[in-house]
Amino acid sequence: MRVIFLICLVFFISIITPASADIFTPSHSCSKPYKPIEFNDQHEIDNFMNEVEAYKQCISDFVEEQNDAARKHQNAAEEAIDEWNNYVNYELN
Repeated sequence: MRVIFLICLVFFISIITPASADIFTPSHSCSKPYKPIEFNDQHEIDNFMNEVEAYKQCISDFVEEQNDAARKHQNAAEEAIDEWNNYVNYELN
């Protein structure tokens, strides 16, 4: 019974801890292009569309980096839980 309690405790701590793990919340440094009221020529349209695409890519890169970091944190938490479970199952029993 005590083993089950300890396993549950570690599991709940691993869920709660990531919420307070980062005091600083990352944000992107992408520059949003501003659409002019009117385009004067095709060159301005092409420039704007290139800026839109660069903005989209910047946001996509940021999201991918954050998702990779979240996966690494989740994997670390799961490994810690596995380590605890192995300790309980093989060294305490």
